[in-house]
Amino acid sequence: MTVCTDKPEQIKAQMRKHGCQAIMLSDRECKLIDTLGIRNQGFHSGIPGGAKALPIPTTVLVDSAGVVRWVDQAENYQRRSDPDRVLAALESHLPRLSQ
Repeated sequence: MTVCTDKPEQIKAQMRKHGCQAIMLSDRECKLIDTLGIRNQGFHSGIPGGAKALPIPTTVLVDSAGVVRWVDQAENYQRRSDPDRVLAALESHLPRLSQ
């Protein structure tokens, strides 16, 4: 699942363009972003004339019992978790899912 400040129609267009099958949520008012504590407080914290803020790119692995097993949070709002790093975390923390 992803959370972003894009408008729903922007999300749909990007999903079609990139063939994304994830659940993508629009949080224009940053309610979920603030609840999760992932609002970017840095220089690029909002878009002029657009969303109030940008979320910090964050990857969270949660097991079937709802326990958070791993968190990776970017220091640069333009960077996402490296896929190899996420795969290594899956194999380490949720091995039965990565097989």
